[in-house]
Amino acid sequence: MLSLRDALLESKRPVFLFGTVPAMEGTPTEKIRAQAVKFAAKMRELATDGYIVYDIQEEKGRTPDPRPFPFRPMSDPVEYADLLRQASGKDSIVYKCVAEHNGESFADWSNKTSKVHGVELLNLVGGATSTVTYSGPTMADAAKVVSQNNQIFGGVTIAERHIKKKNEHLTVAAKVKLGAKWFITQAIYNPDPTIEVLNEYGALCKREGTEPKQFVLTFAPVGRAKTMLFMHWLGVSVPESVEKAILEAPVPVEASVNYLCDSLQTIMKETAGSGVPLGISIEHVSIFKEEVKASFDLFSRCQNILLDTRGIPFAIKWTSLPMVSEAPANKELVNMAMGIPTKDKDGSLTRRFAWPAVFAAFAFGIVTGNGRMGQVLA
Repeated sequence: MLSLRDALLESKRPVFLFGTVPAMEGTPTEKIRAQAVKFAAKMRELATDGYIVYDIQEEKGRTPDPRPFPFRPMSDPVEYADLLRQASGKDSIVYKCVAEHNGESFADWSNKTSKVHGVELLNLVGGATSTVTYSGPTMADAAKVVSQNNQIFGGVTIAERHIKKKNEHLTVAAKVKLGAKWFITQAIYNPDPTIEVLNEYGALCKREGTEPKQFVLTFAPVGRAKTMLFMHWLGVSVPESVEKAILEAPVPVEASVNYLCDSLQTIMKETAGSGVPLGISIEHVSIFKEEVKASFDLFSRCQNILLDTRGIPFAIKWTSLPMVSEAPANKELVNMAMGIPTKDKDGSLTRRFAWPAVFAAFAFGIVTGNGRMGQVLA
């Protein structure tokens, strides 16, 4: 099975990722482990290459507007990525806001991340605004440190910056010179700036005779006004007509998913000659049940669109992987997450939680099994 690291470095092959966040700060380790197992069980419905674990920051100074959802500190994303790997057999890209790093030295953090938790894939992020003085290292210094620990990194690209500055493609190229191997976009609700960045970056690479890095396009469903407000707070460009069409639709979240699928098709059509390889990342930015559910449908549809548009035959390979490594003491937590009956103190069996192990195999019908994970072969 191709590792996520190898898939990211093989830029011609699209990667398919699903974003998540760790538990809130202060959550006991066993509960975090159970959350990881539960998430991995849900992901068995999707043919992902791996996950993205976000490093949620308060981002003071991003905007004077109030944050729609209150900021709540999260537990360590690196530790959560480690637990996810144990639960699923798949690696994660861990976001790291290097600008806001504090405490132990960044070098010690990187070393522990790699040697203790086995996390080798990072997405390095700078500060949210230039008006704040940050405690962490510069992007260039952080890039040198992670490279010394056999870690590889990617960066964030925000097409909205290109609307005003017209230099996002140059920012991407500068990060490539620092060692960035891929780029993950901010959530997309306006395809036009993304199309412009991709085409200008592709043209720059052709002029310089360099191989363009993969852009992982991020999409997130919106099903209510509060989530849309959060998108605005995050700096996501949402055309007024699009917002109106989604929020006034009979089922807003369905309208959102349909619009995002259309946007992906538009991006692929308008950048077909750029030479920039594309991947997909899906996330949900709230815990609103309808948006969480819609994110699964959005993943499958975007995956099909990207692979079908490439015009190359593909298949889904199902590979047996260990459920959770080195954790006999946590067997009950695993059983709970998978819906396997567990014994109570009185000896009776109870099924506490159930997640069906149903796997979609594109082009080959439906495959059912237990403890299997999907990988795209294209």
